[in-house]
Amino acid sequence: MNLVDSLNEDQLDFSRLQYLSQQFVEQLCSAEGLEDELLSEIERVIFQAHPIEDRMGAASFRELLNLRLERARTARLSSEQALLQASQALTSERARKANLGTLIKQRDDRRKLIEKDRTDRKALTSKGTQDRVKRLEDISLAVDAARRRVEQLKRRHRALLLLRDRVADFRDNSAPAQWRELKRTYSDASLTDAQWENFKLKFAGDVDSILLAQIQQAKSAIETVSGPSKNEVRPDPNAPPATSPYIPQNADLAGQTLTLLEKEMGRLQQLVGIDAANAKKLAKLSEKIAKDEAAVTALEQEIRLAEKADARIADLLEERKRAYGGIFNAIIDEQLELTELYSPLAEKLKSSGGELGKLSFDVRRSVNVEAWAEKGESLLDLRKIGPFKGKGTLLAAATDELLWAWEKGTSIDVAEAMASFRQRHEQAIIDYAPVERSDQQGYARWARSISDWLYDTSHIAVSYGLQYGGVDVEQLSPGTRGIVLLLLYVVIDTEDDRPLIIDQPEENLDPKSIYEELVEHFKSAKLRRQIVIITHNANLVVNTDADQVIIAKCGPHRPGALPELSYESGGLENPVIRKQVCEILEGGETAFKERAKRLRVRI
Repeated sequence: MNLVDSLNEDQLDFSRLQYLSQQFVEQLCSAEGLEDELLSEIERVIFQAHPIEDRMGAASFRELLNLRLERARTARLSSEQALLQASQALTSERARKANLGTLIKQRDDRRKLIEKDRTDRKALTSKGTQDRVKRLEDISLAVDAARRRVEQLKRRHRALLLLRDRVADFRDNSAPAQWRELKRTYSDASLTDAQWENFKLKFAGDVDSILLAQIQQAKSAIETVSGPSKNEVRPDPNAPPATSPYIPQNADLAGQTLTLLEKEMGRLQQLVGIDAANAKKLAKLSEKIAKDEAAVTALEQEIRLAEKADARIADLLEERKRAYGGIFNAIIDEQLELTELYSPLAEKLKSSGGELGKLSFDVRRSVNVEAWAEKGESLLDLRKIGPFKGKGTLLAAATDELLWAWEKGTSIDVAEAMASFRQRHEQAIIDYAPVERSDQQGYARWARSISDWLYDTSHIAVSYGLQYGGVDVEQLSPGTRGIVLLLLYVVIDTEDDRPLIIDQPEENLDPKSIYEELVEHFKSAKLRRQIVIITHNANLVVNTDADQVIIAKCGPHRPGALPELSYESGGLENPVIRKQVCEILEGGETAFKERAKRLRVRI
């Protein structure tokens, strides 16, 4: 029995009826078509089950899904960024702590070089009276100190100028751009322009006045410490030395300008008889001493930071733990949103009996522990003797100690499980390092990679789907997937009252399944929507109590023209219709009568 040999889907008005072509059913029941088509249909039904006012203006399930999950996904992204920053800071602090001994040695070596250079500089001034030599040494030290102060002040002045530029760039470019992005992203908030004005990013205080005052202060300090331009006071080396000192003997050298100190140093150099060659050596030594002292100052600052690294490491470990837990809080929130999004379907399935009761909805964390372990193994030298020798040992440890927390645990469970895993295996992981500690840069890069891998969550995602009899739809046989598809349309999709046309669904279903699992649902569904089935299956004609049977006949082939089609319709109580039904449906008249007797159909 063929109602229509084929229907052109493009000619159907999908806003007025719903058509499941034979090809469509076959595709959804095949392994190739399952991933997109069947799940898309399930999602469409779920979307239709939500009241219009709950769809937030979304036009599709995917759009509604993205709207509902935006907060959870944004929170996960923020936690991932915080985790990355904490890991980077931890790597820096640990490297600084590990380098403390080297820093101290470098500082001490620099100090020794400075003492040696000062001794060499003093040797260049051995001529003359002892008082003048001593005075020249004091002035030289004061010059070194003044040069350092000028250098520090100039760095401060430059930093202030850069900060002023950054403030201006933030105010003129970054802040307006971020504000416009806020307005665009959250336009659904429907705030007025006046209200949006309050969201503009501004500095808390008058930073311009602060910067202007500090820049002027730094500039003035540079001028004060430097003194007049060197060209204005530089002594003529060929002129006889001045007999009177430029700086009184009892004056505080720390309060003198650099220019005046250098002028006095030049006068004393002439008085003690330093020739031109030695004067050049003296200048170079003084310059070298100044550079080394600046380096010592920087090293001492790094040493102070390294000595306090333990406290910062402890804080960063807690920060990383919170960020790691925050990622799982976001994952849990995503699970809850998905569960709520699918609640109309879940409630309907829960309250249904029979075959429909076998359908259930499942939201779970999908954990690819194999990928995580494989990435970790790529960072280790698995040839070494120990607990992680050879492939698969790390996977076994992760499966035993982490998998449950990743799949089922709370954010606290996950954070504690990872902390326990690290405590138990950290030394073993270090022992499996493929680089030597002597290679400081290589070892630091490896340590950073290990940290990034341990706290990576890219192998964890939230998955969702439909199950039938406890088996994922993706794993069902084509016939069972066909049952799920038809249950979806005739039972679950109660919001759709459009006429439904199904073209030969029995191609993917066995007669027993049709009778036991679908017939009663077809009988119930036809009370709320018109159902047209193109079929050769007796169960779908007789046992569904078809109100009308249309028999399509195809005439002989005509050269150059299409064959003629004729139609005859009527109910099963019509003897003519019944006879033709018996001829067409499998089993013939005898099978038809047996079905009618069993089902008490009056013929």
